[in-house]
Amino acid sequence: MTERILIIGGSANDFGRETESDAASYQVVNGLVKRGHQIVIADDNPYGFTTEREEIKVIETQLTAPNLVKVIVEEHITAIVASVGGLTAVRLSAEILQILGNDAPKVLGMTLPVMQAAQNTKYLQERLTQLKLPAVQTRLASNVSEAFDAARDFDFPVVVRSVAPVGQTIRLQVEDAEELEGAAETALNRSLTHQVNVDKSIRGYQEIAMVVVRDRMDTTLLIGGVEDMDPVGIHSADSIAITPVQMLPDPMFQTLRNAAFTVARGFNVQGLLEVRFAVNPANEEFVITRVTPYFDRTSAMVVTATGYPLVPVITGLMVGESLTSVRIPSIYADHTALLEPTMDHIVIRFPVFAFGELETAGIKTENRLDTVQKSVGATIGVGRSVEEALEKAIRAAHFNNRNFSPTLMNALTDNEIVEQLIHPRDNRILVLLEALRRGYTVDELAELTKINAFYFYKLQRLNNLEQAVKDNPWEADVLQQAKYYGLSDGLVAKLWDEKYEAVRRYRWDNGILPTYKAFEPSAGEFEESVSQFYSTFESENESERLGDDSALIIGTGAFRLGDGAAASYVMATVADELRSQGLKTILMNNNPTDLTFIPQLGDKQYYEPLEISDVMNVIEIEQPTRVFVPGNRIKLITQLRKMGVNVQVIAKEKYLPSSMLSEGEQTVVNYFYDGVELHIIGIGHQDNGGILLDQSAMTPSLWETLPRPELEIDTPGMYQLIVDRLPIDGEITAADIRPMPFTHIAFLDKVTGVSWLRLVVRYMLGTPSASDEQLVDQLMTLQWRLKTARLRYRDADFAEHLNTTQTLDNGRFAMGATYQVL
Repeated sequence: MTERILIIGGSANDFGRETESDAASYQVVNGLVKRGHQIVIADDNPYGFTTEREEIKVIETQLTAPNLVKVIVEEHITAIVASVGGLTAVRLSAEILQILGNDAPKVLGMTLPVMQAAQNTKYLQERLTQLKLPAVQTRLASNVSEAFDAARDFDFPVVVRSVAPVGQTIRLQVEDAEELEGAAETALNRSLTHQVNVDKSIRGYQEIAMVVVRDRMDTTLLIGGVEDMDPVGIHSADSIAITPVQMLPDPMFQTLRNAAFTVARGFNVQGLLEVRFAVNPANEEFVITRVTPYFDRTSAMVVTATGYPLVPVITGLMVGESLTSVRIPSIYADHTALLEPTMDHIVIRFPVFAFGELETAGIKTENRLDTVQKSVGATIGVGRSVEEALEKAIRAAHFNNRNFSPTLMNALTDNEIVEQLIHPRDNRILVLLEALRRGYTVDELAELTKINAFYFYKLQRLNNLEQAVKDNPWEADVLQQAKYYGLSDGLVAKLWDEKYEAVRRYRWDNGILPTYKAFEPSAGEFEESVSQFYSTFESENESERLGDDSALIIGTGAFRLGDGAAASYVMATVADELRSQGLKTILMNNNPTDLTFIPQLGDKQYYEPLEISDVMNVIEIEQPTRVFVPGNRIKLITQLRKMGVNVQVIAKEKYLPSSMLSEGEQTVVNYFYDGVELHIIGIGHQDNGGILLDQSAMTPSLWETLPRPELEIDTPGMYQLIVDRLPIDGEITAADIRPMPFTHIAFLDKVTGVSWLRLVVRYMLGTPSASDEQLVDQLMTLQWRLKTARLRYRDADFAEHLNTTQTLDNGRFAMGATYQVL
C-alpha cells in the first residue's frame, strides 16, 4: 500500500542537535521513495539539505502541533516519521496523536508510550517497573515547593530536568537547597507542561548506551554499545565516548544487552531504540536512565564505527519489513541486516567546545563541565588501539584552542591540577596527562576523577611514547611506534624541533607509510564492498586509488558555533554536484554527524583528522585531480598549495562577523561571481536577529546603480557588499567585497529556488550549461521561489549552557536558525 508520509523535521540546530537528523532524513527519503511512498517534509531549518530534494514536497512552517495537524489534513497524510527529527519531532508526534485521537496517522516505528518515556523520566520509571527493570528514582513536581519535597526524600545531590522541554533537555545537578530554587524555576519555565522531574543523583556511575533494532517479528539486534570515559555527572555530549565498550565484563555486557531488548520489546518498537544505562562500578548494579527512539549523535557514532547500514535497515523496519527481508544497499553482503556488527578497531568521539572563540570575542563563560551540555560539536578518532583513536581524536578536535596548549599545562600549580581533576573542564584530557607526568599514581587519579584506571594506563603509554620520540630523534623504530599509536607528523616535528616536511620525508624514506582499513560490519568475515576507511600503520592496505579523474572534498570538521550546520550543507552540496558532473568523489571529514558522510554523496569516505599530514596521506594514495576546501581553512589551504596541490576554495571569510551586535540594520548586496565578473542576485537586510530577503526591494533603477567592482581572483563563488544604507555613499572597490557567509548562502538557496553552490561548482569546472549562462545573464528577471522570507537566529540558551548573559553576535555564534515565509 502506498502511504503519504509526513517526515517531521527537527527545526533549528542547537545544543544536542547537529546535522545527524538531516543526514538520516536524506537516507530515509531514499528508502521510502524506492518503496513507492509519497513524501512530505515539514521543517523551517534554512540549512536543511534533505529539503532541497526534488522528488518530495517541502512545507516551510513553524513546527507546532496545530500547524502540523493542518498539514496532515490538507496533504492527506496517512503516516508520520518522527525518528529523524530529534526530540522535537517525537514531542510533536505525541501531541498530534493526542489531538487527533483515532483520526491521527500512524507513527511509523514507535508507540505513544515510548514517545512519552523519551520526554518524562517519571513515566519511564513507571514503565520500567512494569518490565521489572531498574530505573532512576524520580519524583514529578509542578512547582518549586514540590521540588523541595522530592529533594528531601532523596537527599542531595539531585538532578532537575524539564518534562516535555522546549528544545533539548537540560539536566541541572543541584548540590544543596540554595541551588534548588533557581534550578527548579529554570526547568519549569522550559517545560511545555510546567512540570519537572527531580531525580536521585547517580553521579560517579559509569554510562553505557546500547543501540538496538527490533522488527515486527520480534527479532532484535544489538548494533553497538558506547561507553563514556567520564562518569555520570558530566553530560554525555561533553564526555569522551568509546566504542566498542571497553570496561564491562562480558556477563554484565550481556545483561545490559538483554535489558535493552526487553525495553524495545516492552515499548513495541519497530526500528531503532537507544537505551542508556548507569552502572555502579562498585557492585555492577545498574539503572536505566533514558530511552531515545530516534536517530541522534550516539546512533551516528555507531553507524560510523561499525559500517552497519542502520538508516536503510530502520527505514524498512518502520514500514513493516523484517530483518530477514529488509532492503539494504548492494555493497553489503545479503545477510548484513541480520548481523550484529563486529569491530576490529576502536572509535572515540571527542567533544569540541567554543570557550576559546567566545573568550576572544570578549564573552565570559564558565568552562567547568557538569550535567548541562557545553560542547558545540564533536570529532572522532579511529584506530587499532585506544591510544591511536584517542590521539587522532584529540588533534582532530582542538587544533586551534589555546586551552590545549602544553605551555598552559606546565604553568598549572599542583593545587590547580587537583582542583581541575575534581572539577573537570574542557581540557581535562591534557590535565590528566599532566598529572601523570607529575607523578600522580593511577589509583590516585582514578579515585579523584572516577575514571576507570584502564584509561590512565593508556594515557601513561602516550606520555611514555612522546618522551621516547623526544629522546630519540631520527630513530626509525621509534617513529614507527609513534605513528602506529597515532602521533601526527606535526607533533613529531615539534618534539624533534624540526619542520613537518622533514619528518614526512624521513618517514617516506624509511617506508613508514599509512595503510587504510575499511569499516566492515562483519570485520572482514563476509565479502563486502564498503567505501568508508580509516588509516593506521600496519602492513595490509584495503584502499585502492579510486580513478584518474577524482575530486577530494574536505569537510568542515566539528559542528561548532555560528555556521556549523550551514557549512555542512555547503560542502555536502558541493560533493553532490561534483558527483552529478561525473567526477568520482572522495570525502574526508572527522565529524560523525556531518552531511558529507551521507553514503550517496561519495564514492569513498575517509574518517581522519583534517591536519596537513592526514590530508596529504589521503592525497598520496588517491592522487585526486582537484581538492575542494572550505575557505575558512586558511592554514590548510596555504600548506596544500605550498605542496603543489590543485586546491579549489569554496569562498568564505574566516574572521568577519556575519551580522551585527547593535540595534541597527545593514543592507546586503548579494552577488554571484563567475570567475570574471560579479552578477547581482538581489539585496537583503540584516540585523543581530537575522536576515530579510525581499525580491520586491530591487527596482530596475536600483539594479542599474548598484556597484559591480572588478575582482582580482579567478575562482567562482558567492560574494557580498555590506553597506549601512542605500544609496551608497562613496566609491566601492574590490576591497569592499567579502565572501558570502555560509549561513546566507543556504538561506539564499531556499528563498530564490536556485542552488547557487551547484552553479559555482559548474563554473569552477568550466561546465556551465546554456541554461546556466542564460540564468546568470537574466538575474534581474529571475522569479524567486519565495518573494519574501526572513531567517531568525535561534536562541540557544547560552545562559543555561555556558553561563553567559552577554549579548552575542548571532551571525557568528548562533547555533541554528529558522526561517519564515512572509
